[in-house]
Amino acid sequence: MKLLDRIFLTIYSILVGTLALLLMFIPFNNDAYHWTSYFVNNLRTNWENILIPLLFLGISIKLLISGVKFNKMKHHSMIRHTAYGEIKISMEAIEGMAKKAASTVTGLKNIKATAHQVDDGLLIMVTALVLSDINIPEATTKLQQNVKEYIEEYTGVLVKEIKVQVEDIAINTKARVE
Repeated sequence: MKLLDRIFLTIYSILVGTLALLLMFIPFNNDAYHWTSYFVNNLRTNWENILIPLLFLGISIKLLISGVKFNKMKHHSMIRHTAYGEIKISMEAIEGMAKKAASTVTGLKNIKATAHQVDDGLLIMVTALVLSDINIPEATTKLQQNVKEYIEEYTGVLVKEIKVQVEDIAINTKARVE
């Protein structure tokens, strides 16, 4: 969440909290009831009073969108320290390497990889389609082995776990030559 959104959220929370406290006194205080009735009757006669509820609605929508919106840009990197200094390897680079290593396994299509840092290593999740005549346990074990060896060899980062999800069986269609 951006700094501006946090400022809006703080002000908005204070205003809504204050309003909630004031509304709690209405059933128990006769003066608060009459003041609220007078205020609501005055709102009804003046169309400009819609601006404050519109402001609250706009801030609510903005905060809802900023809270739900996913940030597609990943800023996480795997950091490795060497005798010469620090090395940062982006998760996008590791995901690309995992995809490359997984593509060496025959019988897999539409390979996608995501990487997440866990403790002092990596968790890599690979999804793929498997061709119909491929032994799934053998292919996925080979995929896990290839990805682990490739990433550990070329990055020096420990791969803790590789999860594989077979999304579907792909039909291997060969183009007909006539």
